[in-house]
Amino acid sequence: ALTVPLGIVDVPLEQRRDRLVVSLGGAAGHVAIVGSPLSGKSTLARSLVSALALTGTPQELQFYVLDFGGGSFTAMQRHPHVAGVATRTEPEAVRRTVAEVESIIDAREQFFRRNGIDSIETYRQRRRAGTVDDGWGDVFLIVDGWPTVRTEYEPLEARIQTIAARGLSFGVHVIITANRWLEIRASLKDLIQTRLELRQGDPTDSDIDRKQAANVPVGQPG
Repeated sequence: ALTVPLGIVDVPLEQRRDRLVVSLGGAAGHVAIVGSPLSGKSTLARSLVSALALTGTPQELQFYVLDFGGGSFTAMQRHPHVAGVATRTEPEAVRRTVAEVESIIDAREQFFRRNGIDSIETYRQRRRAGTVDDGWGDVFLIVDGWPTVRTEYEPLEARIQTIAARGLSFGVHVIITANRWLEIRASLKDLIQTRLELRQGDPTDSDIDRKQAANVPVGQPG
């Protein structure tokens, strides 16, 4: 569950290609996508949404999107899995989206207590068996353009970090995109175990491998 392919891993020395796969069902359920402008961050985020949507129904997966990346998610507003898309110019919708995700966590915590559910894995199993259902599956809060939160919606930064800290225990995931790793505070970064790095503006900013980062082609997003 929640294990999806995102791309191709080329292994020329062995003359083969493998799939780039991420698994978001456990502790690595939060995702950070970091790369310089026009490196493909928003496209990768949309690809992740599409890949997940192909593996689960709208009852099993719901996506809430804060689209600060230039309208990349506008075309997905009517997607059956997408519960809502809020843009930079809709401050009330942005705050309401974060508040709704917070309310899902609070309600699910009470639901787990009432029904004797000890973990999100137990909930998923019992929901598939048809014995419990709180109306939500795995919920994803996508923030495409994390720097905008820090500059224009600063009060929401701490709230989203709290969602990340509490969320995985209740099936709520956070996916963020940023231009540099330094834009993500260490306290939030430590909560994110699935990290996808595209081309960096400065290879020395790489969080994966500085030497490899210098070899990423210029002008070829992805």
